Amino acid sequence: MAENQKITKTPANRVYYGDIMIVGGGISGIQASLDLATAGFKVFLVEKSPTIGGHMAMLDKTFPTNDCSMCIESPKFVECYRHPNIEILSYTEVGGVKGEAGNFTIRLIKKPRYVIEGKCTGCTTCVEYCPVTYPDKFNQEISRNKAIHIYFAQAIPLVTYIDESCLYLKEGKCQICKAVCKNDAIDFSQVPEAIDVNVGAVILFPGFAPFDPKILKEYGYGTMANVVSSLDYERLLYATGPYEGEILRASDLKHPHKIAWIQCIGSRQVNSGGNSYCSSVCCTYTQKQVILTKDHDPDAQCVVFHNDIRSWGKDFERFYERAKNLSGIRFIRSYVTVVREVPETKNVIVRYSTFDGGVKEEEFDMVVLSIGLNPPLDGKDLAEKFGIELNRHGFASGSPFNPIETNRPGIFVSGAFQGPIDIPESVFTASGAGSRCGELLSYRRGKLTVERVYPPERDVSGEEPRVGVFVCHCGANIGRIVDVPSVVEYALSLPNVVHAEEQLFSCSSDSNKQIADMIEQKGLNRVIVAACTPRTHEPLFRDTLRVGGINQYFFEFCNIREHCSWVHSREKEEATEKAKDLLRMSLARALHLEPLQEFELPVDKRAVVVGGGIAGMNCALSIARQGHEVFLIEKENELGGMARHLYYTIEGLDVQSYLKDLVKKVYNHPLIHVYTGATIKSVAGYVGNFETT
Repeated sequence: MAENQKITKTPANRVYYGDIMIVGGGISGIQASLDLATAGFKVFLVEKSPTIGGHMAMLDKTFPTNDCSMCIESPKFVECYRHPNIEILSYTEVGGVKGEAGNFTIRLIKKPRYVIEGKCTGCTTCVEYCPVTYPDKFNQEISRNKAIHIYFAQAIPLVTYIDESCLYLKEGKCQICKAVCKNDAIDFSQVPEAIDVNVGAVILFPGFAPFDPKILKEYGYGTMANVVSSLDYERLLYATGPYEGEILRASDLKHPHKIAWIQCIGSRQVNSGGNSYCSSVCCTYTQKQVILTKDHDPDAQCVVFHNDIRSWGKDFERFYERAKNLSGIRFIRSYVTVVREVPETKNVIVRYSTFDGGVKEEEFDMVVLSIGLNPPLDGKDLAEKFGIELNRHGFASGSPFNPIETNRPGIFVSGAFQGPIDIPESVFTASGAGSRCGELLSYRRGKLTVERVYPPERDVSGEEPRVGVFVCHCGANIGRIVDVPSVVEYALSLPNVVHAEEQLFSCSSDSNKQIADMIEQKGLNRVIVAACTPRTHEPLFRDTLRVGGINQYFFEFCNIREHCSWVHSREKEEATEKAKDLLRMSLARALHLEPLQEFELPVDKRAVVVGGGIAGMNCALSIARQGHEVFLIEKENELGGMARHLYYTIEGLDVQSYLKDLVKKVYNHPLIHVYTGATIKSVAGYVGNFETT
């Protein structure tokens, strides 16, 4: 934001009131927002980028399951966007903080998009006509984008914004976008806007900054065309990336067949420019990229140069063995340097030490630098504004016994701001931070929240079935194997199907809007979505049917990813035929669907916590502090678990003193009932009404 830009305040200096502010809209911030809003709190989700999503939105797959990253995140985008108790403030930064726990007033600065969000429909006509292109930051500047554009296909909010490369902003000329916009959504008079928000607690999720490998000149990043970072490589793998999922070299746009990965770039280095800590994710994401490369090119030769291999997470060792045992894969333990570029081919020569003490040089078509995780670029600024401490590396400094808490009451930290961690652990910590906010503000629960209102449900009982079919490409997960246009054409030939179309990502906000619109425009009374997994996506599509005005149980999910494209990835024609069979089966079921009504049942709000170690005791205390009765079950004769055998942390803190205090708090809490020397014999019932013996 330019220093001399005028900042306007909201009308009448209005203050917005909420319960909790989430600063950072990556996967951790999204998860915490959903947890807290579902628990009855009004949440403000603040994101400095034009859309929520964070770094996870840039990834092709996630380890160790190799699930599509966007398939996990996109339904959460839509859920956040639709939730009546989550206010998303994108392209917004924190300006200042006043107050204390339970009563913070936070000044936010909303940056100008030069687009009126309420008028923009995301049609992208303006993008088509814009004459200015510049390196696309979301695609790691491998490809180019227009000065006005949507950040990425699943963006929330799904509206354009104008980048600083705009001709009008730089030189005062052009404004073609304003001329072609039919909704008059372009507004070059916008200036930064100040918004004051009053909340009781704040969770900081600024994430991380990828290490910049240009700092380490010996690896040739930025000077050799075919030396790329691991984040660059993620964008090459991505179906909507710069080359639509094709792995191509920058020098000649040809497929590389021999690729080297160099580990620990910017991590575990005490020399100038590097970080002394381990970034914890690089080993496993490299193994993921090797596996995906072999999926793209079964004949590819992949070499991973590493120091050590960290396979500490759940199923990580199995994942490593899977990668290591693929044909054409070598793991070489060695320190490496990039020597030179071959002028004729632009191939890269790598020099490394061998096991017997020698030195060897080897030529590669491409070199991928596995970069580590730095503290967020705005971490220091946020820490100063919120009055919290950082450690010597620049990450948030929390208590070793409770890293979510900071030195300032009411301000919590989570995700990669605590230090380098992977996506699952980030999400765990996000839910933990949300629980701490729930403890602090339990007295405010439900005071500012509202119920979501749906349109009246259309009675379709007397209508002939009118089925709409929506077939998802799922990026490349389905579209690379199954001939999606052929499946759509086949769907239109089936009885009672009055509409069929293909969608790049059916779980995105614009695709869900399209489904709801088609229900209304074409009078659909049955909907089939042929896509990925019903486990995470079915609730999303059922909710879309409610938005469209029909009973949510007129929905049928056709799983053509797990049941088809993933298990027949080498048999494209057969996979397409099977997808048609699965669709025909789903249609047969859909024709017999009946409307169902949900009703409320009484919920037993008491909880059983199994295990009386440090985690179990903290869990029991958190639930009890939020006003719920807890039964804590421990099979040993005393509480404490493994912590009873530990004495000091690496920082020198007394574990036994902490444990003694924790046990005392558990026994003294009136809502916690402790049963030691006890085990669970049987469990029966359902959510909200379990019986445990």
